[in-house]
Amino acid sequence: MLWRCSWVKQRRKILNALSFSSIDGQFSPKARETGEFSRRVALKPLTHDDVYSRLRESPSDLKTLSFFFWCAKQNNYFHDDRAFDHMVGVVEKLARRYKSVDRVVEELRLSGCAIKPRVLLLLLEIFWRGHLYDKAIEVYKGMSSFGYVPNTRAMNMMMDVLFKYDLVDRALEVFEGIRVRNFFSFDIALSHLCSRRDSVKVKIVLKMMIREGFYPNSERFGQILGVFCRTGCVAQGFQVVALMVCSGVSVSVNVWSMLVSGFFRSGEPQKAVDLFNKMIQIGCSPNLVTYTSLLKGFMDLGMVDEAFSVLSRVQSKGLAPDIVLCNVMIHTFTRLGRFQEARNVFTSLKKRKLVADRYTFASVVSSVCLSREFDLLPSFADGIGTELDLVTGNSLINCFSKSGHGSYALKVFCNMSNKDLALDCYTYTGFLTALCLGGAPARDAVGIYEKIIRKKIRLDAHFHTAMIDGLVEVGEYNTALRLFNRCILEKYPLDVVSYTVAIKGLVRAKRIDEACSVLSKMREAGVMPNRRTYRTIISGLCEEKEKDKVKKILWECIEEGVELDPNTKFKVLCLLSRYHRDVSEFRSVFEKWTYNFDVSGSCDELSVSSG
Repeated sequence: MLWRCSWVKQRRKILNALSFSSIDGQFSPKARETGEFSRRVALKPLTHDDVYSRLRESPSDLKTLSFFFWCAKQNNYFHDDRAFDHMVGVVEKLARRYKSVDRVVEELRLSGCAIKPRVLLLLLEIFWRGHLYDKAIEVYKGMSSFGYVPNTRAMNMMMDVLFKYDLVDRALEVFEGIRVRNFFSFDIALSHLCSRRDSVKVKIVLKMMIREGFYPNSERFGQILGVFCRTGCVAQGFQVVALMVCSGVSVSVNVWSMLVSGFFRSGEPQKAVDLFNKMIQIGCSPNLVTYTSLLKGFMDLGMVDEAFSVLSRVQSKGLAPDIVLCNVMIHTFTRLGRFQEARNVFTSLKKRKLVADRYTFASVVSSVCLSREFDLLPSFADGIGTELDLVTGNSLINCFSKSGHGSYALKVFCNMSNKDLALDCYTYTGFLTALCLGGAPARDAVGIYEKIIRKKIRLDAHFHTAMIDGLVEVGEYNTALRLFNRCILEKYPLDVVSYTVAIKGLVRAKRIDEACSVLSKMREAGVMPNRRTYRTIISGLCEEKEKDKVKKILWECIEEGVELDPNTKFKVLCLLSRYHRDVSEFRSVFEKWTYNFDVSGSCDELSVSSG
């Protein structure tokens, strides 16, 4: 039983009185004159080409929709994808014209279209196929007003919509409410749960599916196995493989590769190696995916020699590395500090006729930054091309800004803007940092900062802090502190780094009393100072020889268990060592401190990452 209807007497009378009006004359002047259209259609079976042609030639969207429903009511006729795709544009225009689905349904009823369950089901399917999910939800909710209880197909579509809206709990409620589940009910649920890597819910739904006599197809089996292997549940992965064998799905080399990767993720490299050897024994030849899983697994566990033995085996087999293996190699060399070899792999991509992706650029940028060879960054900027995405762009802007290549950071920002990427808080943070460090006038940087705020995008403490820090780094202390005070007044999000940056600016401007005042405001705002905060203000107080204030803050550090860095300890000792009483007061503390101080660096350095 597809639908259950709870009709009231009055509605039954109304709907029984409204028969589907003849569509004579709606599509052809000749048919309108003779009234022969319905009889000709009745004698001649409907074809997909004929129906599609009439749908396209219809002069009215409402009449087109009525004709679509009329055709669906005919015996042994089912609309094809072309018809549904055409109707997406039709119903979208109707929804815009009448403002709501209820009005569209009412106009259909007034035009003579009987509003029966199949009509609402088809309308739901059109919206669903067209990704007009808000309208699909309207149709689904509106079914109850006509006394209809949605059938399995309607609930399957609604479950899919709710999953796509990330309403997982509500989607599962719909799933559990389906009285007669079919294969697609389970397939839709498993597809979305696998994409979320929710191994617990995947296991529950899979058990229900098998209990009701259904088995996943090969594609879904692969997804399920991937979820269990990625989450380290290799035992469940083997159970999935057993199910695949029982249901007649072939176990490919990629299945074995996923299991090998799963053992590495669960910290069992020996089992991964044993499984790899078992593959060879049963005649299943490992492919490049298998070797990549081995290489990555060994490197993640720090087994460098084993990882390089895999590389040697790939070379001896004559396998041409793909972009995934090259990315793993770049990452591997970077982790080992072999930066030149990582860059050699990158530069060899063109010779191998491989196209770098975003992971490639992220790995290369990481390699350059870790090697501190920032001058090499510009050589990689021009190679990004069409592969530039939000994450890669943000990473490049951050690296260029920190390395002093502000012009390249701005170039990447312009490239991202031209690609219509959904720029986020980190993009704008890097952009402002690049502006400040690139020598742009403070007035211009602040003006752009205010324009970004007016965009009303979600901005976090990191954004405001980076702007203040950028101004502090170029010596615009007064402007930076005005912005900081404005952030407090406007109640913008601020964190411990924000306050620390403000204190750094005050210390550099020789406004020590105000720096101490900001430290007090921190605690009042519920933000606790950290080691860097204390380091910054103690260093400033030591430079100004504010002995009593140093002692006060030093006791706070001791009470809160904050361990100062060697540079700051050295400055404190230098200041207090001239006062016998003060040395006696802190003798127990001084005795615990080590004296191998590194005084080569500045103790008040603080920079804010822009990405």
